[in-house]
Amino acid sequence: MTLKSDPEKDVIPPMRKNVSHAPHVVILGAGASLAAFPKGDKNGVKLPLMNSLGNAINLQKILPEQYLPLLNNFEQLYSALSKDPVAAEAKRVIEDKVCQYFYELEIPDTPTLYDYLILSLREKDIIATFNWDPLLLKCLRRHEKVKKLPKVVFLHGNVSVGLCMDCKVIGYSYNKICHHCYKPFQSMKLLYPIDKKDYSTDISINGEWEELKWYMQHALYITIFGYSAPASDVEAKEIMLKAAALNKSKVFSEIEIIDIKHQDEVEENWDPFFYKNHYRIIEKFQQSYLWYHPRRSCDAFFSAYLMNTPWSNNPFPKFKSISEMHNWIKPLLDDEEKVADGNAGFTHKAK
Repeated sequence: MTLKSDPEKDVIPPMRKNVSHAPHVVILGAGASLAAFPKGDKNGVKLPLMNSLGNAINLQKILPEQYLPLLNNFEQLYSALSKDPVAAEAKRVIEDKVCQYFYELEIPDTPTLYDYLILSLREKDIIATFNWDPLLLKCLRRHEKVKKLPKVVFLHGNVSVGLCMDCKVIGYSYNKICHHCYKPFQSMKLLYPIDKKDYSTDISINGEWEELKWYMQHALYITIFGYSAPASDVEAKEIMLKAAALNKSKVFSEIEIIDIKHQDEVEENWDPFFYKNHYRIIEKFQQSYLWYHPRRSCDAFFSAYLMNTPWSNNPFPKFKSISEMHNWIKPLLDDEEKVADGNAGFTHKAK
């Protein structure tokens, strides 16, 4: 539930030593990008789902005729092509077209839902996205001066991420080259046959999954936004379920699912992740704990439900510009600076 605000006490509670600084984990699916960009990107280019991707990139013009019936199910189409040596060239062209379509997407100058999401989290938190589009990372980059931003990992690869295998680093793909050795970046692998989504063997993806597993094992709050864990991604769901089961705080933790589907369907799909009734299902990010307690979600949750001392809500207002967003969160950032380093976060240092 969402706690009601008391106007007479509507003051941002300071960070304290006796609250939880465990991570807030956010998992994003295609529905999150659609919610963040309902009218498409800056130029009106629509964000397709798997059932509309084939038409969005005009695959009907290059597909061998026998594969046209699969046009509206991209994952099945790609898997079928992967098993057909004769279709190798068509498969390569499709991979290039998918990458190019997403690579060219642009963010608007005004704040998007992704900007609110990014600024609602701290450096101890993590966003794990299944999306190929570059929109989240492009939003993240325009908040660089905030410094204390959440970690972001890309579970299915991303067109905005470049890899340097020699230097063992990842970077912003639009920069083209590694800033260490100046060699061209390699691309992350995006497409996998649905029956061979082996995340452990691909070096660029495995590291991302290892990060998410660690955070899920230590999270106090998990928000799943626009990701339905489809049957075609059974391996992903199993990895996350095993990690969540190892969380020693799971009896206290909360799972929040943002999805427009009927509640019964959502509950059935995510039931293995729930501990008793420690979950909530909402339709919009604006109803989330992150929206009502930006940068303090785990602190506020811990205080309300484990210390029986609820905080007043401090919801985001509607911003017209990025600078307005930065000015609004400055008191929160200043407050974070006052907290001793040992209490300011629960940061995981990757091996």
